[in-house]
Amino acid sequence: MNDFGRWRLIALLTGAWMLTAFASAAVAGDSVVVTIVDGRKAKADITLVNPGGGHYTAEFELEFEAEGLQNLTVPCLGLTADVLDANEIANIDSRLPHQTHQAIDPAFPVRVTVEPPAACGLTFQNHYEVTFDTGDLVYTPSGPYRLMKASLGGLFHDVTDSVTQGSVRSRGRTGAFSEFVIVADSNPTYSDDCEDKYTTLQNRIDGSSMSPTARQALTVDLALSHAAYIARNYPDAIARLAIFDQHCVDYGGPSLPNVWRSARDLDNVEGDLVGNTNALRFMMGRLSGQP
Repeated sequence: MNDFGRWRLIALLTGAWMLTAFASAAVAGDSVVVTIVDGRKAKADITLVNPGGGHYTAEFELEFEAEGLQNLTVPCLGLTADVLDANEIANIDSRLPHQTHQAIDPAFPVRVTVEPPAACGLTFQNHYEVTFDTGDLVYTPSGPYRLMKASLGGLFHDVTDSVTQGSVRSRGRTGAFSEFVIVADSNPTYSDDCEDKYTTLQNRIDGSSMSPTARQALTVDLALSHAAYIARNYPDAIARLAIFDQHCVDYGGPSLPNVWRSARDLDNVEGDLVGNTNALRFMMGRLSGQP
């Protein structure tokens, strides 16, 4: 081989080594890749370094209603993800509804934060669906995992709509943002949690701006559902909540505030109410033996 051939071979091998090193560095580091799908869904593919070795991986999705949606872009969403250290785990555990039996699972100490920049103009109506999916946790029927949400630094509350198999895929609905985590509940108290949700919903109705007609309709719907729940007629209680949700949709607008925007100057009452009824349905489903 002449000198030119040797130098050419060295250059090729060096280039291949650099590409391999670059690829390894990309795999080794943190990655949160957010894409917008069909103009109304944001999908994040998350890969975060596990300090103990390997990576934590997850998919996180937000799906909005098309009507009223404005400025859904990657920069306007403000989505980040991080691995929680011991102090951050302790902080989150202290903000959970049931600190004695709910906690971050050490197999998946990951938090997703959605904080749209105030000046960006992201706006949506009603509520959005959120899905947090990871293969790092093992699904079991009627298992312990819950999807929790909190305003930044605030108390967490349960927004679980469903937990499905394949991996742990938690879904929920809500009307505002900030921190999202999956937690394990070692001793669920579904009955107490249902009562708490009914109280939360009624307090939200009583304390929010809405028309007298909307307030009356939602109060009656909720009372009828609660009466069925007390009688342990869970199918009827859930059906009454569906009527409640439909009334939220029907009154949404001037009669029932239903818009969120990044300026944070509006109260999305509709989204908050519907998010809480979804979690309440999930809890009653567990009480009636659903996985």
